[in-house]
Amino acid sequence: MIEKITGYILNTDGALFQLAISLIVFAVSYLISRLVRYKVMPWLMNLLNKKEKKGPYVLAKGFSRPAPVAVWTTGIFLACVLLPLPADLAVSFGNLMSKLLRVTMICLLAWGLIGSSDLGPVLFHDVSGKLDLDVDHTVANFLNKVLKGTILVFAILMLLQELGFPVGSLLTSLGIVGLTLSLAAKDYATNFFGGLVVIFEKPFAIGDWLWCSAGEGEVEDIAFRSTRIRQLNDSVLVIPNSILVSNAMINYSQINRRLAKFTLGVTYDTTRSQLESLLADIRAMLAAREDVYEDTIRVQLTGFGSSSIDILIQFYTTTGALAEFLKIQESINLELMDIVYKNGCSFAFPSTSVYIEKAPASAPRS
Repeated sequence: MIEKITGYILNTDGALFQLAISLIVFAVSYLISRLVRYKVMPWLMNLLNKKEKKGPYVLAKGFSRPAPVAVWTTGIFLACVLLPLPADLAVSFGNLMSKLLRVTMICLLAWGLIGSSDLGPVLFHDVSGKLDLDVDHTVANFLNKVLKGTILVFAILMLLQELGFPVGSLLTSLGIVGLTLSLAAKDYATNFFGGLVVIFEKPFAIGDWLWCSAGEGEVEDIAFRSTRIRQLNDSVLVIPNSILVSNAMINYSQINRRLAKFTLGVTYDTTRSQLESLLADIRAMLAAREDVYEDTIRVQLTGFGSSSIDILIQFYTTTGALAEFLKIQESINLELMDIVYKNGCSFAFPSTSVYIEKAPASAPRS
C-alpha cells in the first residue's frame, strides 16, 4: 500500500504540491496550538480573573489544556484530508479520520467540562445568594462530584454511539440489570441517601470535629456512600452515611461555649472565716475575667467529704475552641492556687487517721 501511495504521489500532477500544503497545515496547526496553550489561554484567564468573572474564568481554566489539543487535532485532520491519495483510499481514509476526529473531540469536550466542574457550584452559589440559601464547601464539593459523574456518563454513551454500539438497547439492558443490582445493593442506596441527608441538612461539614458511635475525629471528606474522619492517632475512619444519619453524634465544632465544672477540696483545719473569704475571692476572680460568662459562675460549699471540705466551682467560658478553653482553664487553676494560699488554706488530699490505743499498765508482781 505504501508503494501504491508513493507511486500515486510521484506520478500525479500537483500531488507533491498538495503534499507540501498538507505538511504546512500540520506545522501551522502545531504552532497555533502552542500559541493557544502558552499565550492565548493564560491571557484570557488573567483577564477574566481581573474582572472577577468567576463563571467564565472557571470555564476558561477547565479548557486551558483541551483547547490547544483540539486546535492541533483539527489541524491533523485537515492535513490528513489534504494528503494526495488514490480515490479508493481517499474515501475510506477520510471516513476513518472523521470518526477519529469525532471521538477525539468528545474526549476533549469531556476533559474540558470535567475540568470546569467547579462552574456548577459557582452558579449555584450565585443563585443561592439571590434566594438567601446557605451553600458551604460540603455542598459545593458534592455538586462538583455529581457534575463530574454526569459528564463522564454522557461522554461514555456518546463514545459508544460513535463507535457503533447500540446505545438504546444497551440502556434498556442496563435498566434491567440496574433494577436487579438495586435490589441487591440496598445498603449502598441507603448510604447514598444518607449522604444526601448529611450534605443538605448539614449536621456537620468538612473540617468539623465529630464524635459518633463509630469513632471521633476531624471530617476530611463527605462522599455519596461514606464519610471519612481523621482520628487522633492519624488513622482514617470510613463511616457509612447510613450509620451517621441513624445514630446520635456530637459536633464539637458547633460548641459556642464550654463548661468547666470541678470540686476544690480544702483541709478540715480551715476555719469558717477562711472559707468565707476563700469563696468570696474565687467568685470575684471569676467575675473579673472577660473570658468567663459572669451569670454562669457557681462557687458553693457543697459538703464535707471523707478527707476534705468540698467547694463546687462551675462556669462557662466564652469560647468553644478546645485549645482556647484549656488555656483559660490553666490560667484559672493557677489563680486558684494563689487564692487558696493567700487565705491561709491548704489543698486536701486523701488521708487516713490511725488512732493507737495505749494498753493498760500490767499489775506489779508480788
